[in-house]
Amino acid sequence: MPTIPKIPRYLLTAGFIGLAVVLGLSIGYFNIRPASFNDSLTISDPNQPDFFMENNRILMLNEQGTPAYELTSVRATHQADDDSTKLESPRLIFYRAEDGEPWLLEAEHGVVTQAGDQVELTDNVLLQSQNPAQSDRRMTTQALTLFPARNYAETAQSVKIENADNVTNAVGMQVYLNDGRLELLSTVRGQHEVR
Repeated sequence: MPTIPKIPRYLLTAGFIGLAVVLGLSIGYFNIRPASFNDSLTISDPNQPDFFMENNRILMLNEQGTPAYELTSVRATHQADDDSTKLESPRLIFYRAEDGEPWLLEAEHGVVTQAGDQVELTDNVLLQSQNPAQSDRRMTTQALTLFPARNYAETAQSVKIENADNVTNAVGMQVYLNDGRLELLSTVRGQHEVR
C-alpha cells in the first residue's frame, strides 16, 4: 500500500485559513453588492415618513430667547411629501408675552405645518389658561388651529366653555392668547347654576 506524503501542519492551517478568507469574501461580495452603495435614496411611496420621534419634547424660543411654546407628544411623524409633522397626543404649553400665565392645549391628534406657523389640533381638544385665578375654566372642541407667531387660535367647530358654576356653548371661537381675550362667533348659549 502506497503511503501518503505527510503535509506539514502549518501548511494545512494556512490552507484552511486561506480557504475561509476566500469563502468569506465571496459571500460578503454577493451580500453587499457595489450597487447598494448608491448615494441617491429613493422613496417610492410619497406618504412614507422620512423620520419619527417618540416621547419627544420641543421647546421653541422667540426672538428674545425666551420660551414661546413647549410641545410634547407620544409620537411625531414627519411626512416628506408636504414637510408636515403628524402628532399623537400632543400637549402644548403656550407662553404669553410679558410673563403672563401660559395656556395649555391638549388633543388626541395634531399636525404642524412645514414652516411651523400653524398647528392643527383635532379630536377632544382642550384649551385651558394656566392662570390660578381661572384654573377651573376649560374650553373643549373637536378642532382648533393655532397660529403661534400671531398668538392666536381659532375654530369653526362647536365649543364648550366650563367654569365652576356655568357652561357656555357656541359655534366658532377666536382666542387671542396674549391678552386672554376670547370671541364666540355664533349660536352662543349659556347655563348658570346658582348655589
